[in-house]
Amino acid sequence: MILRRLCTSKHYFRNTVNVKNVTNKFYSNDVTSKTKRDILDLNIRGETYSFPHVWLRDNCQCDQCFHKFAQSRIIDWSKFNLNSFPKDVVKDENSVRITWDDGHISQYTTNWLLFRSFNRDKQQYYDNYIYKPEKIVWHGKEFSKICTKHDYKAIVETDEALYKWLYNLSTYGVALIENTPPSEHSMESIVDRIGFKKRTHYGHNFIVQNVPNTNNVAYLSSTLQLHTDLPYYEYCPGANLLHCLVQTNSKGGENLLSDCHYTARYMKQKHPDAYKLLTEVEVEWSDIGTEQGNEFYKLHRGPVICTDKHGDITRINFSIPQRGSYLPIPIELVKPWFEAHSMFFEFNTKFSANFKTKSGDILTFDNIRLLHGRNQYKDSAENVRKLIGAYVDWDEIYSRLRCLKVKLHPENTS
Repeated sequence: MILRRLCTSKHYFRNTVNVKNVTNKFYSNDVTSKTKRDILDLNIRGETYSFPHVWLRDNCQCDQCFHKFAQSRIIDWSKFNLNSFPKDVVKDENSVRITWDDGHISQYTTNWLLFRSFNRDKQQYYDNYIYKPEKIVWHGKEFSKICTKHDYKAIVETDEALYKWLYNLSTYGVALIENTPPSEHSMESIVDRIGFKKRTHYGHNFIVQNVPNTNNVAYLSSTLQLHTDLPYYEYCPGANLLHCLVQTNSKGGENLLSDCHYTARYMKQKHPDAYKLLTEVEVEWSDIGTEQGNEFYKLHRGPVICTDKHGDITRINFSIPQRGSYLPIPIELVKPWFEAHSMFFEFNTKFSANFKTKSGDILTFDNIRLLHGRNQYKDSAENVRKLIGAYVDWDEIYSRLRCLKVKLHPENTS
């Protein structure tokens, strides 16, 4: 009904856009209004870009509509007219000035409009430049090429090094920080450069070492199977930071990492039915116990492979110890799901990288993209392995990355 009224309004069709050219370089066809579609076409640098009237009016940058210090819209929406249209448009090389039907005036720079264009190529550029860097998937045999190494002191002291580390962590899901001082508090300076940690029921930090009679299998010296951390959290920690304080001298203790995006893509192509089960069947993930006197009973339901409406992967849930015994699915799907689950585990094991961090390394990786594990090692009073771990949410990482991006690699977006 709303669309029909827009298209049949006599008042709407009586109004046209008048074009005033500020310089002789621009002609009347630089600006056209497609009134039936509520869209304004602008010729900018030889190409046509289309902008809906309602979007232009909603994004007016004047002081009455937009608070520049807060970078926030302050339009009174109870008075907003969805059917507002331009009565007059003035365009020069660098700006567009619109006078609306109610007399309100909006002005935009052409760079600002181009950066927010509805053209698909421009939208893709915005996604990669501002939103999130494009992810590049990898096989374990490529690990030495994709796992970039970064210096601790440089990250703490320079924005350029901080940006490079976070960009590679976002792109490949893993990056290594070297030359970290041998202190349990050294990671604080790294996290402070991003923002703050994510606290869980294991605290702000957690210590990974052999602990007899523990309630967490990560604290054993036996083989730690490939998994994601804390899948039982609805708001799962995004990135994992593991500072190797002391590495075992015995055989074993190697880290295992697998890019689930690579594995999922492989299964989607080679085993589509199994892939479909892993994206559609919700599993209950759980953690029940006590940590430092705090009782917890965590449950979350979600598929192994979480995808958005475009089919892109948003999160991986996988942990054999933390997969609950309650399986809320039809009985006929149980065996096929377990077969798909086993296939996912076997392919990730096959495609994983195997390496061993050394003292002073901080292994950083995407906890909702990569599976990680550890080979068995021998622990004794003379031979120990000790890591300090912490989590940081991707919201904080992407926020810092964007701040650094516009600071170090500015584009004319205003």
